[in-house]
Amino acid sequence: MDLDGGYSTYTSRLLLAAVGCVALFLIQLQNYLLFHSLVELFSILIAFAVFIVAWNARAELESTFLSVLGVAYLFIGGIDLLHTLAYKGMGVFPGYGADLPTQLWILGRYLEAFTLVGAGVAGLVSSDDDSSLGQLCNRLVPGVGVGYTVVTALGLSSIFVFDVFPRAYVEGSGLTQFKIGSEYLIVALLVVALVLLYKQRESFEPYVYRLLVVSILLSTGSELAFTFYVDVYGLSNVVGHLFKFGSFSLIYFAVVQTGITEPQKTLYRTLAAREAEARKFKEAVEHSGHSVVITDRDGVIQYANPAFEEVTGYSLEEVRGNRPSILKSGEHDEAFYEDLWATITAGTVWESEIVNERKDGEQFVVNQTIAPITDEEGTIQNYVAVHMDISERKKQEQELLDRYESLFNSIRDGILMTDTDRRITDVNPAFTDLFGYDLAEIEGQSTRDLYEDDVAFERMGTAIEKHEGDQRFTRTTTCQKKSGQCFPVEVTIFYLRDADGDVVGYIGLIRDITDRENRIQQLQVIDRVLRHNLRNAMNVIEGYATVIRESESGDTAANARQIVATSDDLLKTVSKERAIMNFLTESQSVETIDLAEIVRTIVSTARERHPDADISLSVSAQCSVRVVAPISRAIGEILENAVLHSDQSTPTVSVAVERADGMVEISITDDGPGIPEMERQVLTKQSDIDPLYHGSGLGLWLVTLIVQQSDGTVAFEDNDPRGSVVTIRLPTA
Repeated sequence: MDLDGGYSTYTSRLLLAAVGCVALFLIQLQNYLLFHSLVELFSILIAFAVFIVAWNARAELESTFLSVLGVAYLFIGGIDLLHTLAYKGMGVFPGYGADLPTQLWILGRYLEAFTLVGAGVAGLVSSDDDSSLGQLCNRLVPGVGVGYTVVTALGLSSIFVFDVFPRAYVEGSGLTQFKIGSEYLIVALLVVALVLLYKQRESFEPYVYRLLVVSILLSTGSELAFTFYVDVYGLSNVVGHLFKFGSFSLIYFAVVQTGITEPQKTLYRTLAAREAEARKFKEAVEHSGHSVVITDRDGVIQYANPAFEEVTGYSLEEVRGNRPSILKSGEHDEAFYEDLWATITAGTVWESEIVNERKDGEQFVVNQTIAPITDEEGTIQNYVAVHMDISERKKQEQELLDRYESLFNSIRDGILMTDTDRRITDVNPAFTDLFGYDLAEIEGQSTRDLYEDDVAFERMGTAIEKHEGDQRFTRTTTCQKKSGQCFPVEVTIFYLRDADGDVVGYIGLIRDITDRENRIQQLQVIDRVLRHNLRNAMNVIEGYATVIRESESGDTAANARQIVATSDDLLKTVSKERAIMNFLTESQSVETIDLAEIVRTIVSTARERHPDADISLSVSAQCSVRVVAPISRAIGEILENAVLHSDQSTPTVSVAVERADGMVEISITDDGPGIPEMERQVLTKQSDIDPLYHGSGLGLWLVTLIVQQSDGTVAFEDNDPRGSVVTIRLPTA
């Protein structure tokens, strides 16, 4: 809106009201009764005009305040008409005197004041369209007239029928205390109305708001003027009527401006805005990458955008007047389409994947959303459908599914899928070959029947709960085939999670380890036999060699000492072999430790055991890692080898622990003869064990096994100028 223009209109209307007041003032100097009649009749006409304008423009009046005000002024004007006819000198109601028009005046002003307060409250509440109270106020506006009819009838009956309305004027003494007190109460109500109007000022055009404010202020001045006159033809009476004249005039201008002039401007602005929005909408739809179709309420196509043409092969001219069933592919039954229509005719948005058919007969898949378009009453007028072609995505999904099924079916280990209650949902062919069950036999059943007994089943359940925070874990257990045969298995459990990370099922990768267990058992038997026989034989050899060393001298004693030393080495080798055997055959649990603290303890022990060695230590801050428990044995083995195999009089060994790129590195550097090349190649799997290999480094074999079980790596390098550098890298926790 043009603010300058609005301000100019506002000023001109104030001047017009002022000129009218001056003219009326001059008339009252000659004939007060004529002045009073003109002022009141003009106010009455304005009141009736306000009602007519407000009633006929109620659809355009967005302000509940003005809607209530417009209805009320019909009744206020009616009471003022009776006040005019009853005025002293008119002779219409003989025998009543000056008290009757004063009573009617008070009744009309009470009705006006309470109307302004009530309209203010209703306008303030209804400004919140989202609140249930605001919606109720908007619905009750048309019924306000009934309430005013009842109130007006009761007020007039109290004066003309029951004669219970308090006296307001006494001839010779003037206004009663009731009249004066009522005027002040009315003034207080008008002040409250001003406050309520201020709180909802944003709901009005600025100049309309100013008109209403000045009108209420003039009404307030009018009431104050009527608090101290004695003569009904007195000056204060004149001023009060002039203020009333100005107040009613401004109310009229506010309602006419809001109900007639402004709606026309608003209508033009709305039409222009809607036209611009329609152009933007059409532009967006025309350039949309998704197909858009609009139908009437019967499903007859009225519009389709270019994307629809490109995807389906049908032009707008070909499909206009037809139904979307022109795209039916035959892939869906009638129940599918009945559900679609039942959903959208109920006013609900329908969304689903649907297989359609192009003009050339080729099928394609779309993600389709259909929404009803309703009018202001909520009646469905049209439907709009948006199709997103997902044919390529569905093709890729099918390819991935085919690959998954191929992988699922080709894996040689058994795969078992369950829900969170460990009820079976799927198995692969390898599982069927292993256990003897087809999916149809066990689908939906508990996995309890697959275990050797309830204890094994419960232990696996406990492990599943314990490792829920992990991605997977591995356990060995004993299962039972359909035939009743029990056999050892290694089970790796993977957790199936939804988008929120919640567990929705489990995948078990089951490997038959019968052969492995048999080999381990064989190794254990051989280990016990060899360890027992070798240890006994070496003890006998060492005993005889000791006797010879102590009883002979010269070369014979020296040879005996060599036999004793070699026997000790062989017995140590047997101990290491035993450690490796135990490590391979026992289940190793992974735990989180502070590696820095472990290394400090190992170095401290080595310094006490080898006081002649120079062992230095460099450790960074706390280094937490997840490793198998024997990791300390591995680090200690490397440190011991570095000291024991040194050919220096004072072995020098440095140990360093530091974090790097999400890993913890333990480097042990010595100045000894170094690790033989063939030994390193075999340990790092760069070379196979062949008949020429005669390595005896079982300790380094144990180190390598422990580090691998901890998801780490071991590297062997030459030190400059001599010696070796062994580096263990472990992932941080």
